[in-house]
Amino acid sequence: MSWGDVMSLAELLPVARKLSRVEKLRLIQVLAADLAEADDPARLTSEAAYPVWSPLHAHEAAAVLLNVLEAERGRS
Repeated sequence: MSWGDVMSLAELLPVARKLSRVEKLRLIQVLAADLAEADDPARLTSEAAYPVWSPLHAHEAAAVLLNVLEAERGRS
């Protein structure tokens, strides 16, 4: 069998059953990732960078929260 050949499930199962426990778990991870990619090609990946909002410089949001908390304290 050459590198580009495709194995049927009947051919693949005996080979997969001979794998070590760690190799079987890795095979499961690879197959699950392949299925997830096929279902949602736009999903997050570990290789990419994504913007994340941080409240570090959100002074307006802090002021709104403070106003809400003070209003709640006034009702109690």
